[in-house]
Amino acid sequence: MKPRVIIITMGLSRVVQPIVQKHNVVGVIECAPRSKASKERGLLYRVAQKIYSLFKREYETLESYLQKREIPYYYMDNGSDIALERWVKERKPDVIVVYSMSQLLRKNIYSIPKYGTINLHPSFLPKYRGPFPDFWTYYYQDKRGGVTLHFIDDGEDTGDIIYQEEYDIELGMESPKMLDLAVGEIGVKLILKALDNLENLPRKKQPKESPTVRARNIKDSEHKTIIDWQEWDVKRVWHLLRGTQGWLDAIEQPQGIYRGHRWRIAGYRVCDTSEYEVSKIYKRDGDYFVACSNGIIYLELDFSIKKFLLALIG
Repeated sequence: MKPRVIIITMGLSRVVQPIVQKHNVVGVIECAPRSKASKERGLLYRVAQKIYSLFKREYETLESYLQKREIPYYYMDNGSDIALERWVKERKPDVIVVYSMSQLLRKNIYSIPKYGTINLHPSFLPKYRGPFPDFWTYYYQDKRGGVTLHFIDDGEDTGDIIYQEEYDIELGMESPKMLDLAVGEIGVKLILKALDNLENLPRKKQPKESPTVRARNIKDSEHKTIIDWQEWDVKRVWHLLRGTQGWLDAIEQPQGIYRGHRWRIAGYRVCDTSEYEVSKIYKRDGDYFVACSNGIIYLELDFSIKKFLLALIG
C-alpha cells in the first residue's frame, strides 16, 4: 500500500507533480512568503496569477492544480499553529515531504507522521544551511553543487541525512536550469526513492558546525552593494548576475513602458572599461551593457504580458 503523503512547499514547485503522480498525496500545504513585505507582494502575485490565467489557459497555480485532482489544500502563515496541527492530524499522514518552506516547521507538526518529516535541501549539507543556498552557491562561484534529503529536527537543516548527491555547476548556469537539475531531476529521484523505502531509510548524523556561511536571505538594502564591482572579475559578476537575474537588483532594472520587466543577462566580454563607470548601464551601437572592472556584460529585454500585469497591480 502506498504511504499517505503530505507535501509542504511554495507554489507549484518541481516536486509536486512527480510525487502526486506516483504516490498517495492526501494533502498539500502552501507556505506564505517569509517577510511581511513578501506576504503583501505574495497576495498581489496570487491576484496576478489569476488574471494571467485568463490570458494563458495552461497556466496553473498550486491551488488550481490540486482542485482538479481533489487533493486537500491548506495555505499556511504559521508553521506551528493549532489549526495547521489539526488539519495535518485529520489527514493521518505516514510522512511529510518538505521542499522550499519559508519558515521552520515546529515539532508539534513534524513529529505527527509515523515515518517523520523529510526535507529536500538544495546543497550538500552541512554546506549552506539556511533558506537561500542557491544564492550563496552563486555568490562564491562554487563549481560543485549538491542536494540533500534529510530528516527535520528542531535545528535549521541539521537533521540526519538520508540521501545526498553532487553535480557540476557550469559557469553562467542559469538558476532555472540549475534547479531543474538539482531539484527536478536529482531531488525528485531522492524523494521518490525515500518514499519507496520508508521503513528502512538510512540516517547519517551531521556535524554541528557548517564549513560555509549560513545561507541567509538577502535584504532589499543589500542588493545594490552585494557585488564588489571594483574587485570582482567580470566572469564572477556575470556568473552571479546570470544565475540570479530573476530577482537580484544589483543593477538598475528597466523603467518606463518596461517597468516590471527585468534585464536578461546575455554574454560578456573582457575589455578595457576605463571610460565607463562600473555597475552603470550604457547603450552603444544598439547594445545595452553594464560595465565591470575588466569587461562588459551584455543585457537584453524580453517583453512579457505576465510581467506587465504584475507591474500594473504593483
